[in-house]
Amino acid sequence: MKDKNKDTNITILWMGRFLTSAGLTGISPFLPLYLEGLGVHDTKALLLWSSLAVSAPAVSYAICTPFWGKLTDRWSKKWMVIRALFGLGISIFLMGIAQTPFQLFLCRLCQGAFGGISDASAAFVALEVPKNKQGKILGHLQSASSIGLLAGPLMSGLLAGVWGFSFLLLFTGSLIMMFAFLSVFVLKERERKKLNHQNTHRVSAAFHSLFRDRTVRLFILAGILAKIGDFGIFTIFSPYIKSIVPEQAAIWVGLLIAATSMGEIVGSPWWGKRNDSSSVEKNFFFAASLCGLFVLLQAFTQDVRWLLFIRFLQGFFFSALIQTVLFFVMQTSRQNSQGVRIGATNSVLVIGQIIGSFLGSLLAGYLDMPVVFVLMGFVFISSSILVWYSTLGSKQALFLNVKPYEKHK
Repeated sequence: MKDKNKDTNITILWMGRFLTSAGLTGISPFLPLYLEGLGVHDTKALLLWSSLAVSAPAVSYAICTPFWGKLTDRWSKKWMVIRALFGLGISIFLMGIAQTPFQLFLCRLCQGAFGGISDASAAFVALEVPKNKQGKILGHLQSASSIGLLAGPLMSGLLAGVWGFSFLLLFTGSLIMMFAFLSVFVLKERERKKLNHQNTHRVSAAFHSLFRDRTVRLFILAGILAKIGDFGIFTIFSPYIKSIVPEQAAIWVGLLIAATSMGEIVGSPWWGKRNDSSSVEKNFFFAASLCGLFVLLQAFTQDVRWLLFIRFLQGFFFSALIQTVLFFVMQTSRQNSQGVRIGATNSVLVIGQIIGSFLGSLLAGYLDMPVVFVLMGFVFISSSILVWYSTLGSKQALFLNVKPYEKHK
């Protein structure tokens, strides 16, 4: 791929990740308010429809993403990126014209089923970017998602406050669709021979290949634990901060989430570069251990000013984890199976998101919230131990500076 095309492609992928991240994170906090506008006023019904609307994309995404990955390997990585953008844009637009809670629920299912820009962009990077630069680019793209996570709620709050939630959905969906249309003409994919049908992985074979390899299997299990730890504290974070600063909870929750996002923005490209030049096992081990440590510290810190610093470092180290898992899967996959294996990996990682969300809320109902932070901190540390264990018995020790694409090719 020519340098000019490469730079343009990365810019398009970065903007796509930013727009989708900003759009999705800007929508989710306002779903209960939108449901009230659709006529749901009973508290129990509102909680039910809100939980269904929040969980629907994760479920449909987990089911569909391996099949999109399979199609990516057999057809075109460029058009899978465009498909994900159009799918997400149309789904969000339709949310804006939904008339009932059930229609909104169906739109959210479509969002998960037809979106998936992170999978599509990772598969595109796997084909178009040299192996010794793939970690750097993946880190760069993850920073786009982190910036979107920071900017989305702010921009959405302003738009929804002035023009309403329906306008916000219609505007966001239209913007993403226009960018998808632009990508049709700007995103360039190098010519390649069409892969033979028999040479590509079946979806079931992709799952089997992931869990047949001991090291890959343990890496993915470590990624699931990282997701459990992340979403386990996410669900209780606002109530925990409210217990510390009751009168200024909303302001401090916003500031602390922003500090975490800033840590991810700084950390994502830094860890991506490290993955290109050093052992991914070592990177994951240290990042997960330190992320767990800073989650633990939040249980014993009652000064929100110190929490700003701790949350920044949590975000910095967390930014290494999921991108390292995906990078490892990319580097251990053949070209004709990269898309389906990335899709299968993301599908499995959603398990951690679902378990973490329910587990955090469940534990908080029986235990003090600081205890939940301690438990989730140990979940992160357990993920680092799993990756350390994956190196036992191998020729390469955890702390050797071995490039992954040399080690596992």
